Amino acid sequence: MKKESLFSCAMDSMEDVSLNIPMQQVSNDYYFSDIAAKEYEDELRAALPPHLHRTLSRLADKNNERQAASMTVSYRQGFSDSIRFIMQALSWEPSRR
Repeated sequence: MKKESLFSCAMDSMEDVSLNIPMQQVSNDYYFSDIAAKEYEDELRAALPPHLHRTLSRLADKNNERQAASMTVSYRQGFSDSIRFIMQALSWEPSRR
């Protein structure tokens, strides 16, 4: 059994909570971008010959994987920065006494 740090456990727990919220309910930008992306994909699918439809689907899947990986990195970095800031704030001492 692999021992995880408290930091890793907290990160995983926070990700579980935040990743279960549908983005369409949180962000209008996401909602409208998602609609537009689906329309563009449908337009491309209609213009492409049938033998390239699978390639278009794989391209969309890989883009989604890339976005998910990017979100994970950004989330972990933000969480790490906030913990570091809190630790610095807790250990701060005024220079004048």
